[in-house]
Amino acid sequence: MESGEEIRFGGFTLLPRRKRLLREGEPVRIGQRALDLLIALAQRPGEVLDRDALLPAVWPGRHIEDSNLRAQVAALRRALGESEAEARHVLTVPGRGYSFVAPLETGPAPPVPRPATPPAAATLPVRLQPVLGRETDIGLIAGRLREHRFVSVTGAGGIGKTTVALSVARRLAAEYAQPPLFIDLGTLTDGALAQGRVLAALEAEGRAEGGLAAALAGAHRLVILDSCEPVIGAAARLAEHLLQSAPRLHVLATSREPLRAEGEWTYRLPSMEAPPPGAAPGAREAMGFPAIALFVERLQAAGAMPALTDAEAGLVAQICRQLDGIPLAIELAATRAAQLGLQALAERLGDRFRLLMQGRRTALPRHQTLRATLDWSHGLLPPEEQRLLRRLAVFQGCFTLEAALAVGADEGETEAEIIDRLGSLLDKSFLALQARPGGTAYRCLDTTRLYLAGKLEEAGEAEATALRHASHFEAVFRRAEALWAAVPVAEARARLAPDIDNLRAAIDWALGPACQRRTGIALTLAGVPLWSSFGLIDETRRRLDAAIAAFRAEVEQEPRLGMRLYAALGTITVFQSGTLESAWVNTLVFAEQLGDVEHQLRALNGLALGAMRRDYGQALAYAHRFRDIAWASGQPDDGPVGDRLVGYILHMQGEQAEARRLTEAMLARYPRRALQPHQSKLNFYDQRILSKSVLARILWLQGETEAALALADETAAEARALEHPFSHFFALALGAGPVAFLAGDMARAAAVRARMLGELRQTQAWVLWGESYRALEWIAAGRMEEGLAQLRERMAGMAPTAFSARLPILHAGVATALLRLGRPAEALVAVEAALADARGCGEAWFEPEYLRLGGECRLALGDAGAAAAAFRAALALAARQAAPAWSLRAATSFARMRRECASDPAAEALLAGIVARFPPRADTPDLRAARALLGDG
Repeated sequence: MESGEEIRFGGFTLLPRRKRLLREGEPVRIGQRALDLLIALAQRPGEVLDRDALLPAVWPGRHIEDSNLRAQVAALRRALGESEAEARHVLTVPGRGYSFVAPLETGPAPPVPRPATPPAAATLPVRLQPVLGRETDIGLIAGRLREHRFVSVTGAGGIGKTTVALSVARRLAAEYAQPPLFIDLGTLTDGALAQGRVLAALEAEGRAEGGLAAALAGAHRLVILDSCEPVIGAAARLAEHLLQSAPRLHVLATSREPLRAEGEWTYRLPSMEAPPPGAAPGAREAMGFPAIALFVERLQAAGAMPALTDAEAGLVAQICRQLDGIPLAIELAATRAAQLGLQALAERLGDRFRLLMQGRRTALPRHQTLRATLDWSHGLLPPEEQRLLRRLAVFQGCFTLEAALAVGADEGETEAEIIDRLGSLLDKSFLALQARPGGTAYRCLDTTRLYLAGKLEEAGEAEATALRHASHFEAVFRRAEALWAAVPVAEARARLAPDIDNLRAAIDWALGPACQRRTGIALTLAGVPLWSSFGLIDETRRRLDAAIAAFRAEVEQEPRLGMRLYAALGTITVFQSGTLESAWVNTLVFAEQLGDVEHQLRALNGLALGAMRRDYGQALAYAHRFRDIAWASGQPDDGPVGDRLVGYILHMQGEQAEARRLTEAMLARYPRRALQPHQSKLNFYDQRILSKSVLARILWLQGETEAALALADETAAEARALEHPFSHFFALALGAGPVAFLAGDMARAAAVRARMLGELRQTQAWVLWGESYRALEWIAAGRMEEGLAQLRERMAGMAPTAFSARLPILHAGVATALLRLGRPAEALVAVEAALADARGCGEAWFEPEYLRLGGECRLALGDAGAAAAAFRAALALAARQAAPAWSLRAATSFARMRRECASDPAAEALLAGIVARFPPRADTPDLRAARALLGDG
């Protein structure tokens, strides 16, 4: 499809060459990157385009993370009025990419109309700076004015209503016989004076004879009624009178709220678009967002920042988001940035009302500073709306009607009264509506909320309002505790996620100087499943530490609270550094005191995991105790979990046959269902995912490579579908990743690593695992120095007691790289250290491979006798463990050594016998190496 053609689909028209998207002839608000993405997709309709096909079209010459692409796809869908679930235009093809699926019509692009030269508009204020980022809004409002005689532009203070209205007037000036007439009503305090303002303006033109109706009787012009808020009722009556007096006259009004006059059409002016949270745009991409373009232009006008750099783009995006995309705030902030620098400005935006006090001296007083704008608008509210609004400032992010009623209503006030006031505040743009699962919520812009928080303090209501807020969310999250066992994790998370910032704020208040400890502890416990469902391990740890400190400070401690707190702390830190077995010991003491079987099992599970860091024998004792209590409990889920735990420890000890029997028994007995309650009970992992990941490793050890890889892939896909970060991480980091590396399938290994680093970056510990796996890929590809350096650096960043620090494939990777670099003595030291550590805690499953690697090191050092002894020890141990995969590697190394030293038919016969135990069609790097060696004989 030619790039210059017009592409039509549904009600849209895409003009690729002009970089424009129209809907029913009107421009559509869309960012430049999203538009480039649409053009790339629409020019290849029906094809599935992956990231490699899309990135050059949208970010030419740049390396971009997948999150940026997903953010632009989401922006494109918003512009097209669809969601991922209801994709009418852009379809996501999981694991492959995106496809444009809407039916297309194509044709030549229409000629660009030449704009007419407008007549002089003497009554309009002259603007000395360009209007940035509002082209789409100006076009849409102009289009509505052509169709309807009366349009009101509404929006929050400082959003740019007057600027946009004046731009619309200038654009349409040539379409009227007389020039536009600008009437500022913002300084009036008496509505009776409104008509007088119009007459005074007409009198200045020599047109006021005979009164207003007579002066306008034949008029063909646009009248702008600006800042109608102070005299909103009079402005509505004036607009109706003007329209009735002059059939060819049009009215454009600006106000925080609609005038509610006859014939009125409203256009709510949105904030200027900035990159979404989490996006990391470069300078070129960032400048496609109107908020950033405005900030940079004003900063340059102030004599700073010749051009935006990639390093600065993220910080400017953060500043513009914090300022809610409000043009007045952005302009004022740009002036301050020229004085302070970007970093200093960003750090001080919490005090934005004192910071942003230097506006243009020539601006109207209400537009000179951010506080002046909000003071002016707030002062127009009746007292009961001011009271409700300042109380709503306690909310972080969005809030429901139920929450507003709980926090904002006084005793004796009815629900209907509060609903009416909320509606009025919505109309006046102090509040905005926001979609959330299960309905609609309200939201204050952050800038407005900070202003109102000051009003709340001034009124002496801050503490009482914070208590109402905390009490409400304690009730909300207490009711939600049962949700995690009632619906899938992703659904429960979606329902509760909109309240996460309010939860945080309530906890901070309750555990702060307010000293509402019981409330803070209850909120913390109720929030743990939500934080963990996002993989926010570090935050959960910090909040649990604070809650436990508060619990210890209580004079009368509630055992059940203590039990739950210590269990949550132990659970969330399973794969963190340090030993937190004390948390599990405390949990077990409380649980036995209360006769709580569920928490006894949780404690024993945690103690088993903690013991694995130092002694698998002790861990097995805890696991057997768990298993005995679990089967005696009568709960259908608990007994199979006990089998899984014992089976996992036996696998780590090298007892693969019994480990496989118990793991397969667990999978056969554990209920198959969408909801797995042990996700919330035992370490926040799905129990079937754990079992299948371990079984995949056992299958590889027992020589069933194809089955192991297939099961690992299946498990990883299931874990991803759960949208449960902990389970997803386990399936990749301890299941699919190790199996792919051990099988020598580097394409699979790279895909696993890419998913870990692309989708599971919630904690630094997880990132270290993923980057260590990338280093192993480099070593396998021959990039020894680079891979070894990164692997050692990432391993050094792991806490000594973390499970990842003892991951055998990482230590084997270090030794392999050193061997291939011709440094066998160093390699032997690394192998011996890893082997000693593994033997010290009883982790034997990888010991045959450590022995084999030690033999390779000794052979490279010229000690063939010691090498042969190591290879024989590896063979004997692999046979005892029933691990043919290790036997194959050890026998190959032994036969190769014997071939190089002297022909040894016995060694080759041993290797041939082991190869024969594998399926004839099996094809792995280890088998190919063994067969090639035998073929040479």
